[in-house]
Amino acid sequence: MLLYPSSSLHRVTPVTRGERISVFFWLQSLVADDAARETLFDLDQSVQALQTERGGQDPEVLRLMRVYHNLIRRWAQP
Repeated sequence: MLLYPSSSLHRVTPVTRGERISVFFWLQSLVADDAARETLFDLDQSVQALQTERGGQDPEVLRLMRVYHNLIRRWAQP
């Protein structure tokens, strides 16, 4: 499976033998803003790393998880 943002340029090369079978569909993020999605991704990666290092009940891990979820609620489209 290939996933890429709709803003990226791509191309499809010709099939030289055999056949190409393809299926495509679109996904829409609840968070429309690219910068906000990138911030959420970076924050989530950091939270997961800290959770592995400190455990899921660490107070700082829990605080960052709350921040992450509050940002999703703030930035999500209805």
